[in-house]
Parts: sequence; C-alpha cells; structure tokens
Amino acid sequence: MVAATSILEIHELAVRFGRQQVLRDISLQVPRGETLAIIGESGCGKTVLLKTMIGLVRPSQGHVTFDGNRIDQLSDQELTRQRIRFGFLFQNAALFDSMTVAENILFPLREHRPKELAAHQEEMLARLAEVGLPPAVLSKRPAELSGGMRKRVGLARALVMHPEVLLYDEPTTGLDPIVSDVINELMMWTRKQNPVTSIIVTHDMKSAIKVADRIVMLYPITRLAIDEPQIIFDGSPAEIEKSKDKRVSQFVRGEAGDRLNEMNEMLAQGQG
Repeated sequence: MVAATSILEIHELAVRFGRQQVLRDISLQVPRGETLAIIGESGCGKTVLLKTMIGLVRPSQGHVTFDGNRIDQLSDQELTRQRIRFGFLFQNAALFDSMTVAENILFPLREHRPKELAAHQEEMLARLAEVGLPPAVLSKRPAELSGGMRKRVGLARALVMHPEVLLYDEPTTGLDPIVSDVINELMMWTRKQNPVTSIIVTHDMKSAIKVADRIVMLYPITRLAIDEPQIIFDGSPAEIEKSKDKRVSQFVRGEAGDRLNEMNEMLAQGQG
C-alpha cells in the first residue's frame, strides 16, 4: 500500500541548455513506495528530469525536494550523502568495462561503506542472487555478458546500498521481449522485497503498464502551445489505456498518426 507522504517533490521545474528549453513548469509529487513510470517520445526531457532528481542536472528555475530537503540548497558533501539513498540503473547498465562483475557490484560499497571484505562479499552475493545470476559470472567482464545480464548486474549494483529510491533509465531498451519481461519481473520483485520507491523512464508501454502504479507522460515543448502544460497525462495504467487525448492514445498504441501527416506536410513544403 502506497504511503501518503511524498519522498520526492518537484516544484515548477524548468531546465534550459543555452537557448534550448527541455523542461517547463513541471510539478510532481512521488509518494513513498510508489512505482512511477515517466513516458514520452525521444527528446521530451524524460532522462533530464530523472537527473534533476539527484542533482546531476541543475534546474533553470523551480526546485526538487527529497525527503524534505531542497536538493539545490545542499552542500556538495550533503548532496553526496543524500545520493547514497538512491540507486540508479543507467541506460545500457553503464558498467565499468575494465572491472569484473564482482568489482562492479562492490564499487559503491567500497566507495561509501568501507567494511570488512567478508561483509562486502556477503552483500554482493545476496544482491547477485536477488537478480537471478549465478556466482560464476563474478569473474567475467561486462563484454562477456549478454545485454540482459549486464542490466541485471547493473540492478545488483544499484541495490547493493539498499536505496530508498530506485531510478531506472530505459531498463528494457535493446532487449528482446522475453528478456525485457525478465527485467520487468525483477523490478516488481525488487519492490515486493524492499520498501523502495521506483521511478522508471521508458518508451516501453508494455513495461510501464505492467510495472507502474502511476504513469506520467511528457510532451516535447516544441510541439506545445505557450500556455500548454508539458505533462499531458498523469494517472493509472488502466486510465492511460482509455485516454481521449490523441497524443496519448497514439503513443500508447505506437501509431504515427498526426506525426506522419506533419512529416508529409514538411516534405511537401520542402519540395515547393
């Protein structure tokens, strides 16, 4: 059951890179224990929004509050302490190529919690088992693993610090349907086994509908009127499948729709 209090709050957030505005007037509350999926087409700012949540991208205006603390008002030392409470599964897993699987999983523990090696080993093996990988992979390097195995090693590394919030950036991208569903099941298993809040950036509607309690859809600013909100949907998986907004329904169904018409018009204008 989702708790009533919010662990993350985003207040009137905007992000610009030079003259390019990526996010505009984003306000969200993420309750403790919720699994939130953030969807939208490429270039709408999903990953940028994810990175603002842990201070990797600083907002141009507005702010992010984590557990009652404004991220932008924290010292570098305090921000580092707060980030330890997050686990981040990067797109393509982002493992260290020069390290073995064991070294990759142990990296956060050695950096932030210097304990006896035996304690590290025990924690590593527990997380490896949690993502369904055998100890035999520990001596391998990322290049020796399949894409799905790399994602699972990345998830084990994200879990090793027992985070309160898990951030997933395109966790099923580049995987076949079967392996994608393995990752979906692991995300659901992780939520059941740990009191964790999960935020998932994804293009994969099957994944979003299966895993999420709530779905938020962003739309590219360049395709919005000046006074239109960038969040064009915020609701449950059941509600998004019934949305009357054409932009939402076309994305959910994977239909080109109006976008194809716009492309044809641009081609016609170029030929003119």
